[in-house]
Parts: sequence; structure tokens; C-alpha cells
Amino acid sequence: DEDQDWGLWVDDNQIGYWPKSNYRARSANTIEWGGEIVNKRTRGRHTSTQMGNGHLSSEPLGRVAYIRNMALYDLDLDRYDAPGEINVVATKPNCYDLRYSHSDDEYGEYITFGGPGYDRTQCP
Repeated sequence: DEDQDWGLWVDDNQIGYWPKSNYRARSANTIEWGGEIVNKRTRGRHTSTQMGNGHLSSEPLGRVAYIRNMALYDLDLDRYDAPGEINVVATKPNCYDLRYSHSDDEYGEYITFGGPGYDRTQCP
């Protein structure tokens, strides 16, 4: 809605927003969830900065970082499915990875993500 900020909600609580002044469009064609690190290779190698809690997404829930119950809502706050394909991108999969999943339990649509960063053999 061009007259309102874009809200970020968790359960029934708005925990943040993107100011409407940041956007000229009335809608978005891309939404991204995940993690990001800065890698300046200051020591001539990949950074040792962890993503998530430092565990790769192949580890079980409870050990790996995750975002659950990801959803899209219209202006009436009615939930709807993403139109089109959901793309999963990990630019350095030996350092950090990401998995998209769906379950019918309390996790709903979710991603697991993370990684340890620098590793002498896997992420030089």
C-alpha cells in the first residue's frame, strides 16, 4: 500500500518496518530471507565469521539456525502462497549453506542456514 510502511510481523506483533519512502512501487517482485557476511579476505583467506550459529544447514533442527513460518500477506493480512518458483541461493556453499523446506507442523515454510566460515580445506 503506497500510503503505509511495509511491516515486519512475528506472530501478532509488528517488530519492524521498511519506510514507505524507500519504495516507489506498490508491490515487490522479490523477497529475500537469509544471512549475509562481509568477506574482505584481509588475511588472504576467507573470513572466519560464522553465519547463523556456525552450523551448516544439513545439521538437524535444534542445532542449525532457521527462520520458520515464512509467509506472505496481502493488505488485508490474509496469507497467500508465493506466486512462482522459490529459489535457494548459496554463493559459497562450502563455507555457508541454505535449505528450504516445508512441514505441516509448527515450522511451516522454513529455511535452515549457516556455516562456520573459514576452514583450511573446505573454505580456504
